[in-house]
Amino acid sequence: MIALVLIYLFNVLFSILKYFNNAYLKLIIFENILKNSNMKLNFVFILLCSFILNAQNNFLPEDYLSKEFHIERREELRKLLPKNSVAVFFANAVRNRSNDVEYVFHQDPNFYYLTGYKEPHALLLIFKDIQTINNQNFNEVLFVQERNERAEMWTGTRLGVTGVQDNLGFRVAYNGNDFSSFKIDFSKFDKILFEQFKNDVRDTDNTADLFDLIKIFKEKVSFNYEFIENTSDDKMYNETKKRIDTKTLKSFMASLREIKTKEELVLLKKAVEISAVGQLEMMKAMHSNMSETEAQGVHEFVYKK
Repeated sequence: MIALVLIYLFNVLFSILKYFNNAYLKLIIFENILKNSNMKLNFVFILLCSFILNAQNNFLPEDYLSKEFHIERREELRKLLPKNSVAVFFANAVRNRSNDVEYVFHQDPNFYYLTGYKEPHALLLIFKDIQTINNQNFNEVLFVQERNERAEMWTGTRLGVTGVQDNLGFRVAYNGNDFSSFKIDFSKFDKILFEQFKNDVRDTDNTADLFDLIKIFKEKVSFNYEFIENTSDDKMYNETKKRIDTKTLKSFMASLREIKTKEELVLLKKAVEISAVGQLEMMKAMHSNMSETEAQGVHEFVYKK
């Protein structure tokens, strides 16, 4: 019981000192606190527990783009959308390296720009006008990965529905599994805007992975976009084809992202400074027999650490 109380006190101290980025400095501070006590034998154990409990929060960057930034970006996109339209965005695909080893996931830039969501297997719908579905009124909805304690032990904590509502500012959010039963009638929209899909999405055992989200979307739209250039005498086919737009959304996003906000400029400056330090360290380490891969490793070590 005493140990738990001490760990709690250490956590409080870590919170107070969270702006000290140097872990060694924290050790010195705690050592000075305990140097006149009889608890030195338990110091290492308690400190280790405190480090573990605080690792995710205290040693990760805290200057991500704010949820207000992403909300404002979605509003700016909504202004560009044509009347009675919906814009559809999918998260990036998880790419397999070998067998059960995946490449490090990197979110689709446009998806992150609009949401701040950094996880795979997600879908965003942005409507021009207010929609009423399942007795809810909204103009945007996000479908995300469901929380899974077992999976999160390996791939990290997921935000889940509550997380994206609290941290990312989405009032309406669902688990990906709910998209199949989501009562949306795409035929009522004059325009359905999305970008062409890449042929690199793997189907997994997960029934709400990106593969399934795309498949369900195609079924709900009732149109095979792969044959969008084909001509047909089918009236329903041609009517659906008029609603599909796979080109305009890209230009909308480009026009938004080419003008940087003050919040973005701060982070861009920081990124440039970190990259410059990496370049300097790489130049110091370079020698005549060094391969390009080795040089890249030095640079990445500096700006990823």
